[in-house]
This record gives sequence, structure tokens and C-alpha cells, in this order.
Amino acid sequence: MNPLRVNISRLATIASKTGHDYTDAYMVWEVVRQHDDAYIVVDTVLWIAKRQHVHVLEALELYKGVEDLLG
Repeated sequence: MNPLRVNISRLATIASKTGHDYTDAYMVWEVVRQHDDAYIVVDTVLWIAKRQHVHVLEALELYKGVEDLLG
């Protein structure tokens, strides 16, 4: 299980790499922080948002939809 404490520098790096603000990365992390691969999910969601030109929350819903389909 992922620790509940946030790794600020890791989220800042993910946000920077994907062209988003830290607040976007943190918002996604708050939703998925119980997930074992929370930081990978944050990175994936921010890349989806960037590539599909959608809001981060919409990208999170897209990610959840794919995760539900694939299990």
C-alpha cells in the first residue's frame, strides 16, 4: 500500500514533465493515493490530459474507465 504522506518533489517532477501545475498532480494523487502505484497513475492521468487536451479530472475519469474495463 502506498503511504498516505505525499512526496512533494515527486509530484512536482511529474507535473513539470507533463506540463501541468503541481496542484493538478496533487489533486489526482489525493484521489488515487490508496492505489499501490499512485504516482504512476498520477503520471498517466496527466499525460492523458495533455495528449487528449482535456481537463485533468476528465482524464482521471478516462483512466478509471479503462482500468474498470481491463480490471
